[in-house]
Amino acid sequence: MRATRTVAVLAFTVAGCGDKAEDSNDGGIHIPQGDGDGDGDGDGDGDGDNNIRLDFGSNGDVGDDCPPDDPDCNDECELTEHTPCDSSSATPFTAIGIGCPGEFTPDDISVRGSNTAIGVRTKFGNTSTWDPTEGAAFAVLGSGHVIELDNPTPPTDGNTMPTHCNDDLGDYNVGAALPPPIVSTKVGDVDCTADPSLIGTGDCSNSIEDQLKAGSSANDYTEMRMVTKVPEGATSFSYDFAFFSTEYPEYFGSAYNDMYVGWLESELWTGNISFDGEGNPISLNAGFLDFKDDAGNLPELADTCMRQHASTKWLSTTAGVVPGETITLVFAIFDLSDSILDSYIFLDNFEWGCDPSSPPVTIPIG
Repeated sequence: MRATRTVAVLAFTVAGCGDKAEDSNDGGIHIPQGDGDGDGDGDGDGDGDNNIRLDFGSNGDVGDDCPPDDPDCNDECELTEHTPCDSSSATPFTAIGIGCPGEFTPDDISVRGSNTAIGVRTKFGNTSTWDPTEGAAFAVLGSGHVIELDNPTPPTDGNTMPTHCNDDLGDYNVGAALPPPIVSTKVGDVDCTADPSLIGTGDCSNSIEDQLKAGSSANDYTEMRMVTKVPEGATSFSYDFAFFSTEYPEYFGSAYNDMYVGWLESELWTGNISFDGEGNPISLNAGFLDFKDDAGNLPELADTCMRQHASTKWLSTTAGVVPGETITLVFAIFDLSDSILDSYIFLDNFEWGCDPSSPPVTIPIG
């Protein structure tokens, strides 16, 4: 007899992140975070540094071109060790390391979509493949119900109409235009690294438009977003994610499959930051789809709704930013064309860094 496995889904209250949570007609929950000036009084006269845990080495210089033979020159920064705060009361934001006590606090955080498509988990499946990469939990966004991830695919299930993780969430469709500031339009034949004048004219990665046009409509749209000031001295940020979809194998290799977008609005980049080396967005077509469970016998996906379907391992995206600027960061997932055959994104381990990657880069972890 197989031992009963505990479902590792944690309840959360988004309002716990800020002052007030308000439901809007479009399924959004907006959580004001104050003025971000660091002094907590809302008058905007603080220096913004009081709750940021960063230590930039002996001389505080960041970004200098130090000669390799000069031991007194320091062009590296050191980040104070992050203290996870994702206990059983974690929100999706604290689960990925955002807004922990004594650390940076975003100006605004919000979620949009069905409450059943947003959650916090401590584990997925019977192996350690998707254990949290930061703390004890990670956030989940889906174009389907998060709780169904733990429903095992029946042995008799077909591929075209799965029993689980195959749901229409309701009125959470956004059509052909993704919510601002996301713009799917390509910036041209090159990206914004090759031509910085293109920043602000569209998707610097040129990775969204073709697939979105082919699918014509984004449905069961779910997102997390934050607006925040970049800590002084930080020149990048990174986060980890993993993608899962029941659209495999039916739509593998097709333009008609669900998509994940990590959108950054900054002085260095406006566009998707999570894509593979060939410029494919994170979907079934990305080069990171490591677990294809055609025979239904992969131990990593056993006893989950992703048995007979597919996923990535944990991946990590790094993007450059300008110290002190205000950025908008959106994590969004959606069904394309239909409202069934659900996909999910796991998110974890957001952190500021000192790696001004340009363009943004995504690599597998391990």
